[in-house]
Amino acid sequence: MLTASDLLHRVETGTEKRSSWFTSFFSNPDDMARQYAKAHGLKAHEVMSRHVVSVRDDADLSEVADVLDRNKLKRVPVVRDGALVGVISRSDIVRVLSESSVGQPVAKSNDVGLQNAIWQEIRKQKWLDSGYVNIMVNDGVVEAWGMVASAEQRNALVVLLEEAAGAAKIEDHLRVGMPSTTAGLV
Repeated sequence: MLTASDLLHRVETGTEKRSSWFTSFFSNPDDMARQYAKAHGLKAHEVMSRHVVSVRDDADLSEVADVLDRNKLKRVPVVRDGALVGVISRSDIVRVLSESSVGQPVAKSNDVGLQNAIWQEIRKQKWLDSGYVNIMVNDGVVEAWGMVASAEQRNALVVLLEEAAGAAKIEDHLRVGMPSTTAGLV
């Protein structure tokens, strides 16, 4: 596969990768030869990436996103029975997300059911110490009170609450920072 990244370090543009004399003693000669061919080669097979990460055509969107993220790719080939059937990019995933009904109001559930559903989801989260959080629901309005350890946890908890089916409004009264566990010790 030949991408813009494969053409990034070329002799013509003066961007060819150069090793210091010291690191050249520890470099693999085959790796150095491949790097030279990539920077100087004029044929696709000399410049292209040989290790190609791909996804199957029946892969879930979350699996595709994981492959893109884990391999720091902008796009990934989609294959069926070893044959290329397409390419999916980060922007394709963003477009699908923007067209989805995320955040659209859902039929309002009763307050007790909504509160129970929220607590079920909160208890699944390993990043949150739920002992310092209190959730109240009144007429579909979800109020979050208490303390969380970081701004990231506060953000994630608010997102969790916003995903709750039937929540009409979220009121965030959370504080960032946990109480000291050493207070009162002599």
